[in-house]
Amino acid sequence: MTLRKAVAYAALAAGLLAAGTVSAQDPIAARKDGFKAAKEAMGMIKKTLDDGGDLAVVKTSADKLADVATKAGGLFPAGSDKGDTKAKPAIWSNMDDFKAKNAAFAAESAKLSQIAAAGDAAATKKQFGAVAGTCKACHDSYRSE
Repeated sequence: MTLRKAVAYAALAAGLLAAGTVSAQDPIAARKDGFKAAKEAMGMIKKTLDDGGDLAVVKTSADKLADVATKAGGLFPAGSDKGDTKAKPAIWSNMDDFKAKNAAFAAESAKLSQIAAAGDAAATKKQFGAVAGTCKACHDSYRSE
């Protein structure tokens, strides 16, 4: 493993560990930490694919995305729509749709991990597009810019 890859793995792991240590008493902070880790993982995947890099990096990052997605569903309790958040109130009035979009993010991220593990770069790039599409679908409906 190159030093660059080791540093990338360490940065992603640190972000997810930080997300996991935020108290459930502060769901807004936990959401921010989790989605920051997801953004970093997406960036790592894009860079790796653009550079023709090691698909093991994509798999690891996709696993992190799936983990964030799995945890994110429980980080939008009633009353957590107030404060320093980009979450739109529509989340709480359309919770079933929001959870479905989050479940799609988790499923497509897990699928990306499996495809990357199989070593097919073209299929991995295509699946990365599907994951990005789940992000966009949720952000378009439920995230303020």
